[in-house]
Amino acid sequence: MTTPPPEPSVPANSLLFQLKWKAELRASGAMTPRVPVQFVAEQGRAIRVIDIRDKEELTGMMGHIPASLWVPLDRIAEVYQQLGPDVPVVLVSHSGRRAGLAAQYLHALGMQYVAALSGGMIAWRTAGYSTSRHATIFERALTTPTFTAEEGPATGPLKQEHIERHVGDPSQVRWARLSALLMTGRRSCVDGRDEQGVIGTPGGDAGEFLLALAAVENITGTVFDDNTVEELLFQELEVFGRFYMHTDTSAWGRLVAALAADPRLSGQRLPPRDDEEAWHTFVDHPPAEARPVVMEHLLEPAHLGCGHLKLMLTRPQDYGVRPDLVRSFLRAFHDLRWQGVPELEFVTLSGVHDEAAVLTVYVEEDLWDMTSIPLVSPSVGPKQVFVAHPQVAAKHRDHYVEFFRRLPRWVKVEPHQVEPLRTEMNALAATQLGHTLKSLANGLPIFEARFEGPETVRVLEAGKV
Repeated sequence: MTTPPPEPSVPANSLLFQLKWKAELRASGAMTPRVPVQFVAEQGRAIRVIDIRDKEELTGMMGHIPASLWVPLDRIAEVYQQLGPDVPVVLVSHSGRRAGLAAQYLHALGMQYVAALSGGMIAWRTAGYSTSRHATIFERALTTPTFTAEEGPATGPLKQEHIERHVGDPSQVRWARLSALLMTGRRSCVDGRDEQGVIGTPGGDAGEFLLALAAVENITGTVFDDNTVEELLFQELEVFGRFYMHTDTSAWGRLVAALAADPRLSGQRLPPRDDEEAWHTFVDHPPAEARPVVMEHLLEPAHLGCGHLKLMLTRPQDYGVRPDLVRSFLRAFHDLRWQGVPELEFVTLSGVHDEAAVLTVYVEEDLWDMTSIPLVSPSVGPKQVFVAHPQVAAKHRDHYVEFFRRLPRWVKVEPHQVEPLRTEMNALAATQLGHTLKSLANGLPIFEARFEGPETVRVLEAGKV
């Protein structure tokens, strides 16, 4: 048997990866293991994407997923023989049928993390993700390392050549139309600990929504209460879909310790301290009588794993946001999750901050809804980068202006306030980004990645934070 390659950047034995993988498989609701398009598009090198179609299909009209590998169906056993049982693998076929059968076969052989891409290439293209017809797919082997030491130093800041190599690697950049991202995508935090291909903005969806609420308050003179914030968040989900907020393992550990020690929960059947999966279940679905106490702990700054949101709450004068507005949002987010609203994602990022650069991503054209946008992984070899997409974030704020303008039941935006609201959102965004980077990335080099399509990207040095 061929020696398996190095473990992927998110190892299959990571509890967080296991939880994420199991959640996606459960969501598929099928006997055949399947994962959805968005999950695959966001994973970067955390999984190996293997196309099992006939050779001519990969360079034909449908193309193939950039950076995927090719193993024809009649050689599918080689996947298990060369990778072993623990490497995460997603199989791709035209509609997903052949890949589903192959996934069942590999699972029977002993592969723990194997699934078919739900809907196959048809679903991938329909969702707005890019494809390639390059014959280089036939040159890549199953045992190609997921990253090499040359991609980034073990210590110290990243250099321009590291960023150039990173953004020039198709496995690190997925492309999707802006319209698809608005409807089915998510804005992740700039946090470099997110292993997935991201559209980055401070605080992700949570940060942008809070920024928008604060701008509306500033321009209209409205002061939102808890009920209105929850209703506005629900309306946001109705219009835009997926919504992202993250914590991290350090804040999560403090939260669990505080909950376990709180005498007000002594009557609850709390999980053992070391049973992380059970604690996730408890916090995701606390008993009704325990929810006020759990909510109180979730609102503690020490239990917020997103540095941007924590700074919003603890330094409101710098961020232009009322602390009570931040708390109202957090209550709304968790309350709606407890009510079973599926669009809300509460992600736990692992590890500590080890970012070695800031990367701002631009597309060299005026954005419109059909523009293809690069989703860039924050993992540069063994290091991390803060990733921000200021163009995409600004475009989404344009949609937020229209969103609030169309909700007169909850907020009144007069016609003469529309442009000031847009200006206020972007001004707050620039101020908040500056404060967050100064707090979390002070002294790091800044690079700009300017894409002129999937084949051409320029990386420029842009000073230091």
